[in-house]
Formats: sequence, C-alpha cells, structure tokens
Amino acid sequence: MKMIIPPPLDTPPAEKSFVQDFVLLLTNQLRVTLNTLKHQRKRTFIGMGILMIVFLSFLISMGAISYGMLKSMQPETVQGFLSLFFLVGLASQIFFGLTAAFAALYMSEDLELLFMAPVPLRVVFAVKTVSVLVSNLLVAFLFVFLPGVFCGLLFEAKVSYYLLVFLSGCGLWLSGTALAELLNLLVMRIVPPHRSKEAVGLMGGLAGVLIALVFQIPGMMLGSQGNLDIGAMLAGKEQLIHVMNFFPWGWVSLALTSGITDSFAAGLGWSLLVLIFSAFLFLIALILLERGFRQGFISISQGDGGRRRKRRSVSSVDTTNRPQEKIFFGTVGQEQETVVLPASTWAGMWAVAKKDLLTLKRDTREWFSYLIPLIIMAFFVVQFLFNASASSVSSLVMVLIMYTIMFSGNLALQAFGREGESDWLLNSVPLAGWPVVWGKLTAAVLPTLLLMEALLVGTSLAVGVSTSLTLILALAAIFLSLGSSAIGLYYSIKNCRYNPDKPQMRISPSASLMMYLINFCFILILGLSLCYLFPPAELVSALQMLPPVTFEWNVQSGLLSGLYFLSRPLFWPVLFRTLLGILLTGGLWLLIFFGFMTATVRQSRKGFRVELVTTSSKNRLR
Repeated sequence: MKMIIPPPLDTPPAEKSFVQDFVLLLTNQLRVTLNTLKHQRKRTFIGMGILMIVFLSFLISMGAISYGMLKSMQPETVQGFLSLFFLVGLASQIFFGLTAAFAALYMSEDLELLFMAPVPLRVVFAVKTVSVLVSNLLVAFLFVFLPGVFCGLLFEAKVSYYLLVFLSGCGLWLSGTALAELLNLLVMRIVPPHRSKEAVGLMGGLAGVLIALVFQIPGMMLGSQGNLDIGAMLAGKEQLIHVMNFFPWGWVSLALTSGITDSFAAGLGWSLLVLIFSAFLFLIALILLERGFRQGFISISQGDGGRRRKRRSVSSVDTTNRPQEKIFFGTVGQEQETVVLPASTWAGMWAVAKKDLLTLKRDTREWFSYLIPLIIMAFFVVQFLFNASASSVSSLVMVLIMYTIMFSGNLALQAFGREGESDWLLNSVPLAGWPVVWGKLTAAVLPTLLLMEALLVGTSLAVGVSTSLTLILALAAIFLSLGSSAIGLYYSIKNCRYNPDKPQMRISPSASLMMYLINFCFILILGLSLCYLFPPAELVSALQMLPPVTFEWNVQSGLLSGLYFLSRPLFWPVLFRTLLGILLTGGLWLLIFFGFMTATVRQSRKGFRVELVTTSSKNRLR
C-alpha cells in the first residue's frame, strides 16, 4: 500500500466560519468516542449494565416517594420543594462537571494536537465544553427535567407547561456547566500538570464519599421525625423560600409553578430569564478559558512542580562566626585546602521533617486520607444533631474511637516506607540516629495533631459536651499524637515496605494490626489517667448511680469488679486524685514515648531497609 503525500500548499487555505470549524471538530470528537467504545471489553459493558439496573431501581423508589410527597403538598410548598431539588441538582452539576471539565481541558491527550490545528482556540474550547455538557446531562435529567415532568403529570398541566420545563431545564443545565468551568479555572491554576491524575482521583473519591453520605439523609429524617414529610418541614419556611427566589434555581421553580397555575406568560418570562443568565455565564466562561490559555494563566506543560528557588552562592553564606574544619588532600608536594562546614544536628532534623512535609504538600492522595475521616465524622455529628437517640450516640462514639485508633499514628506508620527505593540516603547521611528519627516524628506529629484536634475537640464542641470533657479531649489529642506517632515510627522502621505499583502500601499488614492493638491499649490507659485529672461530669454522674459490686469467681464479675475498682479514684479528694492522675498520665506517656523513640533511634543507627514488594500477577496482552 502506497501512501501519497500531497504537495505543500502555495497559498493559505480559505478561512472557514466558526460553525464549520465547530462541526468539523465535533464530528471528529464523536468518531473518536465511538471508536473508544468499540474497543472496550465486554466485562466493562456488563458492569455498566449492572450499575444501571441498580441505579434505575433506586431512581424508581425515590421517584415513588417524591411523587407521594408532592400529592400532599400545596402549590406554594411545591415551589419550595422544587427549589431545594433544583439547588441539589445545580450543586451536583457543578461538582461532577468540575471533574469532567478538569479531565477534558487539562488531561485530554489530544489537546496539544488541537492547539496546533488551523482552527481558532475558541472552537477547541467550545467542543470540549460540549463534552462537559454531555457528561452533565444525566445529572440535569435526574434533578431538573424529571421533577418538572413529574409535577406536570401530577397536577395535570397543559402541553405548554412542558415547553417551560424544557426551556428552564436547559437554562439550569447550562448554568451548572458554566459554573463548573469557572471553578475549573481556579483548580487548573492551583494544581500543577504533573499532579493532574491525583487531582482527578481526589475529586472522584470525594464525590463517592459525598454520594454515599447523601443517600443516608432520608434515613436520618425518618429516624428524627418518624416519617419522611418534607412538606411539613417546608410549611413554616416561607422566608427561606422567598430568599431562594433571588437565585436561578428559584427562578426555575417559579417558572414551573406559574405553568401549573395556567400563568404561561409569567412562566415564560422566568424561563427566558434563566436562559439569558445561563448564556451570559457560558459566554464569560468561554472567554476566560481562552484568555487563561493565551496569557499563560493556565499551563498544560509537564514540567517540574514547585516554585523556582534562587541558588545561593558559597560566597554569600556567612561563615565568620561558625567553626571551620580544614582538610588537606592532593598529590605529593602539593596541598589544597578545603573548608568544610560542620552540620548542625537540629538543622538535619528539620531538613528531614521539611522533606516529608513537602511530600505531603505535593501528594493529593495524602490530603484525601485526611479528608475522609473529617467528612465522615461530620456526617455522624449531623446525624446526632438531627436525631439525638441512643443509637446515634453509640454510632458517633464508636466511629470516633475507631478513627482515633487508626489515624493517630497512621502517618508515622508510613514514615520510613515513604522513602521507597531511596532508603540508602537516610542510611548514609552523617547525622543518622536521633536527628533522622526526630525529624520523621516532627513531620508526622504536626498534621496528626491538627487532625486529632479537629476530630476530638471539634466533635465535642459540635455535640455540646461539658467543658471538662472538652479539655480532656484537647489534652488527649496532644499526648496521643506524640505517643501514637512514636509507636508508629517504631513499627514503620522495622516493617517498612514499598510497592511501585501501589505507592500507598508502605507497611506490612501484620505490623499495622499490631500497632493498632498497642495504640488501642495506650488510648484506654491514657483516657483513664486524664479522667483522674479532669473528671467529666457525665461519667461521674453515671458512676454515682452504680451500686457496689461484689466479687465472684467468674469472668463477668471479674471485669465488673475491675472497672468498679478503677472508678473509685474519681471520688477521692481533689489533691490525691490529681496526684494519681499526674503520676499515671506522665509515667505512662514518658514510658511509651521515650521507650519507642529509643528503640527507633537504635534501629536507625543500625540501618533500616525498605522491603520492595511487587504484584505477582500481571495483566497479559491478548
């Protein structure tokens, strides 16, 4: 087969209109999409079919519930319900459209090729925006078009009403996509190009967590009210409904309620207002997107991340007040003098800590590991505020204890495994020993302390416990972050590993389970010691109601007698109780902290090795 290459053009090609270039690029984009679907495996389509069936079943059940609620509502209440529904739909479009816009405008493999094509940039961005619109179509259909159709069928609206549904739905659809692209400009400015895949993974993970939590909202309302009656909840919220009328989702609800009440002219006016507003936002988004790429506000080059640092010359370093060491080397009869500045142990410690902290700053997967417990804990706090029952209190306490055990030493547990194949660097530095270990501890304690304070103190303030218990949790977060990080560092240096295929796997499973078990015992004893120092009012009032326990020779009686014996110091005089609390808290913490740190320093001086682990099975090419 011969390939005939046409001769070069003598004259530039005739300029085409925007519509012709747009249709050409859009046709090519559709062709690429169809070819991609043709080469997908059958298991992919089977999985998509199963997910679609599950999604349709959920949609049918929620549609039946919503249809039943709309039947019992007045027209004014229907407007408030639709406003809330459209607000959720617009927020969902922004969130999912942000991920789609980031992938289409920042991670697309053909973007640089399209930039070199003889078409204007606005045509390229218009085609990419169409792909974002298509990805948002399902969300707009579920939260905008489908509720409007349901309302029309329920109230037996005229045919002209469905024209209002189409116009206002398209306006809200365009508005959500435009807002997603505007927010995407900020994300593209913040995230460097070499971290784009991690950013998409972070946004996808957050989307999954938020979707899972949103699906629990109906259960929370059922638990707090006994039935899912949104109409009764909105009946006394006229002020809220009036405020929402100043925003696009309120305009759409006004357009649909006007169509239901046979006020087609008013509904058409609100629909046109939404369309004009969405077109204005869309135009601003396209203009800013094109200027961002033209003026260098956004870059897709895969260069090195981080800001550029100025190099400091040796002559600019002040060496007058520092002791110097002279080294002579060279051939016979020739000497050369070189000045070597002795390194500071504290500077070496901070260098190790700064290296790990910068790694956390650049790796968005580390951010995600901290966001998950905060988001889920916030959900359980909201559930407790909605329904302060015994089940919600027990679930809140159990989740708080579980996250405290897992995340108080998790960062330190991965400290030495983070070195990967560069473990020789820390083994060969002249400051091996306590500067390296304390540097790792500093880098692990600072983020862990922020997380523990947010989990423990934030939960106590949100729930509204006593001041003494909040103070106990604030002090426990400090002692716990230091002690648990010391335990995690010891197990990290003894059992660190590195998997090139899964970089987050930095510790062996058996070592992590052992660390969690020891950390659990440490948390129990530390919490008991702090209760002696600051006895919480809730615990003291509950223990005062307990009758005296008689010891019997069985396991249950032994446990009850032990707990009863441990609770007696809470009723001692303040001086003796405080002295006992100081001795137990200080002695336990000093033993755990300095014991594990000494063992870790000893192992660091001997040298440590990161075990390389690779997956045994690989996908074979067919």
